[in-house]
Amino acid sequence: MKARRLGRWNGTVAVAALALLVAGAAWSGTAAQERTVWDGVYTEEQATRGMATYEQECSQCHLEDLLGDGIAPALIGAPFHFRWSDLSVGDMLVAIRTTMPQGAPASLSPRAYADIVAYMLKVNDFPAGDTELPTGVDDLEGIIIVEDAP
Repeated sequence: MKARRLGRWNGTVAVAALALLVAGAAWSGTAAQERTVWDGVYTEEQATRGMATYEQECSQCHLEDLLGDGIAPALIGAPFHFRWSDLSVGDMLVAIRTTMPQGAPASLSPRAYADIVAYMLKVNDFPAGDTELPTGVDDLEGIIIVEDAP
């Protein structure tokens, strides 16, 4: 009888250990996929395109220096970090796309919105990389905006 209990206990421990291993592998896979804006998630060329689109579509309210007009918020420095820190680039793109330009939300192309986001990252001193910021929100959800470099 004692051997039977010990065998059942060993089986329970084995199942629990296997569950922990699977959960740990899933967690480490998710953590490895998450990136931050410090990982060079846009290109210089994309930010340059974004600057041109920003000047045409956004600067009337947010101004050329991105400091806002008192009604439209600043998109640079402390106000940017206060608004977007710990959110994803996908969150930012969706917010911009669904509300801007004022009076004509969602009127720009997906590429134009991604380019504007790239420009905003550049002017907030996040580094450029070798790959353009994607246009798909799902791809942008795994890129987190953090104020300080890891």
